[in-house]
Amino acid sequence: MSAAGFIVWVTGPGRGACERIGEEVAARLGARHVAVELLGGRTPGIHRLPAESADSGLVLAAAALARHGVVSVVAATGPGEAARAEVPHVMEVWVHGDGPTPPGYRAPERPEVEVVVPESAPGGGAERTLRTLEVLGFIARDEQAYSPEEEREVIRRLKAFGYL
Repeated sequence: MSAAGFIVWVTGPGRGACERIGEEVAARLGARHVAVELLGGRTPGIHRLPAESADSGLVLAAAALARHGVVSVVAATGPGEAARAEVPHVMEVWVHGDGPTPPGYRAPERPEVEVVVPESAPGGGAERTLRTLEVLGFIARDEQAYSPEEEREVIRRLKAFGYL
């Protein structure tokens, strides 16, 4: 990974689930000594913006941090298309469940990672997110080896969306 930062955009219809997954991803990146900042609806300044402007504010803050080599993990209800327009390295995580979807919610078109909540294994979505960041070359691989099946699954998903 170069000195440039990147954005992990965690989106879904349920803000609480997005924030929980975002917190897990940020904590795991921090444990790897990656400069990381968690942004969301409670971020100072963002919480004062009208709901329709909050995602734009998050994009601006995350893009500024990325230009300075900081990884931003953003928990938002809107898709990360605007972030992709601002920063060359964005990875989108879609967090959803089998509950009702709020009116007007728009799911991301091509998320690199999909997390269904409740998760069958706690922390599984955060772990898949880090593995995908490794495969994309955003972060260095952890010392722990992947099983061939796990690596094939990550690569299959990325190829299906045209990222590899």
